Amino acid sequence: MSASRFVDELAGLIAASHRIVAFTGAGASTGSGVPDLAGTNQILRADRGFSGSVFSLLDPGMAQRNPSEFYRLYRRTFFQPQAVPNATHRVLAELERLGRLIGVVTMNVDFLHQEAGQRTVAEYWGDVRDNRCASCGARCDWRRLVHEEVPRCQSCGGVMLPDFVLRSLAPYPDQMRRGRQMLANGDLALVVGTRQIPEGLRRDARLAVVCQGVGDVRGADLVCGDEPAEDVFAALERDLPFSLLNPVAGSSPSDSHQR
Repeated sequence: MSASRFVDELAGLIAASHRIVAFTGAGASTGSGVPDLAGTNQILRADRGFSGSVFSLLDPGMAQRNPSEFYRLYRRTFFQPQAVPNATHRVLAELERLGRLIGVVTMNVDFLHQEAGQRTVAEYWGDVRDNRCASCGARCDWRRLVHEEVPRCQSCGGVMLPDFVLRSLAPYPDQMRRGRQMLANGDLALVVGTRQIPEGLRRDARLAVVCQGVGDVRGADLVCGDEPAEDVFAALERDLPFSLLNPVAGSSPSDSHQR
């Protein structure tokens, strides 16, 4: 299926849906300059001072033993404070504003959905703005990571690290419950930037997948694997007549991204 035809058909699915839920992975943010897993591994393999993998980088023991090395690589990969939302984030936020989208479930830690104005976000692994002391657990203003080479706790002097690293990438149970509840209630699931198809969708829910490199997806109504997510959503942003999508009566998205 051509990209233009996919966009047309996706626009039709969106227009016919009233409880859309998005499930997003790293490919939703590559257009904003945040590398996905493959891009991160490529950066790490090319780095002459580091011989491990992305999982070695995110190991809390490594981060505490060598915080300078951790932050040097973290700032080349996951921590991209200059990144801005792309068309994917903007379109999803607009659909929520219209009451068509009930929320976003994301595996990303970049906070770009919220930056785009998304109010209802379930973050399975939290985000880069949530940091605490590895010694005493005190919280840290994320903006210190922009200016300080290795941010230290102002109470005990311990190293401040991202919470998702200190948790060894363990997801937050409350965020997973919230995400599963949204997925179970959606009439259209938009899977963007990931090959992972979430479980627990409504039996009658439609499914559209936008992920570069993905092949056939069992049970999907639409699949686009030829184009980056940003390009698909940029075309959707340009061509979808948002003005013709009537807001759902009584819709009032709740601000549920905070834990």
